[in-house]
Amino acid sequence: MITSEQAKQYLQSQGIDAGTTPDFIIIGWVELANSVNDCLDANYSANTALLIQCYLISLMAYAQSDKMLSSQTSPSGAARSFKYKNFADRWKAQLNLLRGLDKSGCTTDLIPPDPTQNSFAGIWLGKGGCL
Repeated sequence: MITSEQAKQYLQSQGIDAGTTPDFIIIGWVELANSVNDCLDANYSANTALLIQCYLISLMAYAQSDKMLSSQTSPSGAARSFKYKNFADRWKAQLNLLRGLDKSGCTTDLIPPDPTQNSFAGIWLGKGGCL
């Protein structure tokens, strides 16, 4: 079972600024990740289950935003920088981590739809004439 504090720590370690994510959102992600505890407990060690839940929560966070905190300084020189990595690559890497661990498919129904697959292309043809 993952806690909200563990989720925040993991998100921050991945460069996702969990400090600006509302607590109620993180609580919702944690609740979803914990909804598969029975399946995880039946198939994995406690540590592997925790990793699976971390990866699931990070996928939910990645699906929401592509902005990541890259550096932060303070003692009075307050500065923050953000970077925008290739979202499709980050998404696929995190998804592969999750799927690599969750061989039993406990989290399959909770994984957000792949936002990198929503591209559309097409041609509109029209034929007109006069009466």
